[in-house]
Amino acid sequence: MTVRSGRRRGPIAPADAAPPEGAARLRAASPVWSALTLLPNPLPELSLASVETTVRFLGRELSLPVLLLAPPTGPSPEALVALATARRLPLDVGDITPLVTAPAPTAVPPVPRAEEAGPLLFGEIPASALLEQPGRAAIDLERLPDAVRQADLGGLVIRLDFDEAARTDAPAPNAAGAIDAIATVVRRLRRPVLVRCASGIPRHTARVLVERGVGGLLVAGTGPIPSAQRTSPAAAEPDGRRALAATFADWGIPTVAAVRMLRAVGAPVISDGAITTGLDAAKALALGADLVTLTPPADLGEDALDDWLDAFAAELRTAMFLTGAARPAGLRHAPFVATGEAREWLEAAESLWRADPGD
Repeated sequence: MTVRSGRRRGPIAPADAAPPEGAARLRAASPVWSALTLLPNPLPELSLASVETTVRFLGRELSLPVLLLAPPTGPSPEALVALATARRLPLDVGDITPLVTAPAPTAVPPVPRAEEAGPLLFGEIPASALLEQPGRAAIDLERLPDAVRQADLGGLVIRLDFDEAARTDAPAPNAAGAIDAIATVVRRLRRPVLVRCASGIPRHTARVLVERGVGGLLVAGTGPIPSAQRTSPAAAEPDGRRALAATFADWGIPTVAAVRMLRAVGAPVISDGAITTGLDAAKALALGADLVTLTPPADLGEDALDDWLDAFAAELRTAMFLTGAARPAGLRHAPFVATGEAREWLEAAESLWRADPGD
């Protein structure tokens, strides 16, 4: 694999990089990123205080290259909206399908509203809901803009869930016409629409989505994770479904390659693969991601949210300083080494990137 190096410097506003006391208790590096090592720069030619973590995303300045995700359980929506507002970060509040499918919109409590100068809030809907499925009608796309306005959202995330349904032996999923349906949502919503996929998005598919107006791509994927840590997603399912899920347990593109092959695809790329520390985030940015998703731990108290995010920010700034990157974009020039399965996949991703006629 070709390893590149570089750095950018400039007069940046100082930033405090000291991690809060006791914050390490809440942080553990993800094994997804363990096969990737950033090469140190012992002479970074900048001060730690000058490292700046701000980025621009969809016309807004963010304090960190982060899209916050609301966990299924844990801090309240109100607390997360307050955190996102104070830190100038976008927030994905989760599934809003009930707002579209409920008989009366007022029957479903809306997402807590942010202030006028609040964060960019996103809600999610599964892509399968855009189309007629066995035993289920498609949602009314004309109601979708009203639902987004009711929840005071600035954008929408469409989650590609067809492969999840197929791998768990659910009623045969229908994906015919999904690209046109997504393009229709983009046209009608007139707000940023992102697409999210847990198994990676091949570069040619990403190109099609961007051409149809999608404003960003959230990509996760499989490991590489030591086999002892892999578990079947259907361990509690009946034998038939368990066997099918086990066969396709590793289906998809490893996260490191899923991020790498989409760089410079024409829209922001958001690494959605098990980011838990600022060092994980630095590795994802080095691969070409513009942002990373970050989810508060489910057992984290609301009074600890600020310390949790401070610890992440300190780790990211430290990783940037140690590699000589004054800004997040500078991490794209940081040299790195990959080993094992990750190296093989990154070499394949590099080959596919160079073979793309759009580049």
